Amino acid sequence: MLKALLIVAALAAAVAVFLVLTYVRRSILSRSGSVAMAARLSRHMEGRGWAPGFGVYERGTLRWYRMFSLALGPRYSLSRQDLQIADRRVPAGPEAQIFPPEVAILRCKNAAGDVELAMTTSAVTGFLSWLEAAPPGAAFYSDRD
Repeated sequence: MLKALLIVAALAAAVAVFLVLTYVRRSILSRSGSVAMAARLSRHMEGRGWAPGFGVYERGTLRWYRMFSLALGPRYSLSRQDLQIADRRVPAGPEAQIFPPEVAILRCKNAAGDVELAMTTSAVTGFLSWLEAAPPGAAFYSDRD
């Protein structure tokens, strides 16, 4: 009985440490501002493979991080220069069960391939503004860094 209690206590402590580390990681990464969005990591089954996360806009790059991960680096790093939106749609089939109605799914293309992102319509507005607008001379000054 004592052994079982120790195992349960150790598991509870491990879960608590994981949650605290995940919270600290998110707090550090989102200091410059972040947006909640999901990314599709697998396309093996129709409508499945979505992971919650958040995007951080840094200069001309959107960095997407998984929400429940201890990795310090982003899972996706999307450069504004070669990013294009190939398709925009509403969640359908199984996706409609996991996403609320105000979510839009964007299929983006870049040099590395396709990436599907799901975000609220207000986040899509911000994403499109970031994608389409760059400060005057941004390309000139980014080459000098």
